[in-house]
Amino acid sequence: MRIAAIGECMLELSPTPAGTYCLGFGGDTLNTAIYLARYGASVDYFSALGDDPLSDNMITAWQREGVGTDHVRRKIGSVPGLYLIQNDCHGERTFYYWREKAPAKTVFSDDSDLMEKLFEYDYLYLSGITLSLYCEATLKRLWSFLDRYRSNGGKVAFDLNYRKQNWGSRASALDTLSAMMTKIDIALPSFDDEVALHGDHSREQCLLRYIEAGAREIVIKDGANGVILHSEKQTHKIATSKTVVPVDTTAAGDSFNGAYLASRLMGKAPTAAVTEGQNCAAHVIQHAGAIAPRVL
Repeated sequence: MRIAAIGECMLELSPTPAGTYCLGFGGDTLNTAIYLARYGASVDYFSALGDDPLSDNMITAWQREGVGTDHVRRKIGSVPGLYLIQNDCHGERTFYYWREKAPAKTVFSDDSDLMEKLFEYDYLYLSGITLSLYCEATLKRLWSFLDRYRSNGGKVAFDLNYRKQNWGSRASALDTLSAMMTKIDIALPSFDDEVALHGDHSREQCLLRYIEAGAREIVIKDGANGVILHSEKQTHKIATSKTVVPVDTTAAGDSFNGAYLASRLMGKAPTAAVTEGQNCAAHVIQHAGAIAPRVL
């Protein structure tokens, strides 16, 4: 089984104990792609970077992780976006972005044939952050493509990953994300993002919204409160497998998604895949930045 992850990766500035910042890289779908590869999945990344040395370094790092980069386009005269992480005393993160001219925003409009190459994959993975990159014309092409892709047997996995600052308005986000909900096979939302977008409601109401939209496998991540899993018309509430003190919660959901999807692609049961996802996320949040050191 092959999976394509679609989105944007940026330069990352993560805080150090000395009060300085460490340069790395991260981006929600790229983070997931790396953890997919670490758990044994065959994954390629679809995005765009600049033609600068930092973009070269990112490509090299992804290849070392086992992520395929043949479909990462390079835009002449461009540089990647950048984000900075700040953490509170509980490890919860806030992001600050510099990405208005990021090349990933135009990847499918600059290369009109690239979207069609996604037919080569059994699964696609994208997020609300992915969708926030694209103009209306690109989104219309994407909706049409996803309908054709799924009718041909492809499966779409999606994480809401709603970030208010990435959208012109909440209404715009609701319109786009509501359209996407009808094109999902595997939903992997974090409950706090759902509340941020839809307002205060229960996890059960969140689950019902995805079921009614047509998703067949749903994993609602809710931090220390555990997970709600819905698969094969059965719903399970799964407690957190281990409790850790977080250093930085960046990529907690992304890493869970990577380990979960890789486990499912390799034939593990959904409940076992949840445990893999929880264990991966528990490791990641004990380190600064999106990409944690490998477990030896």
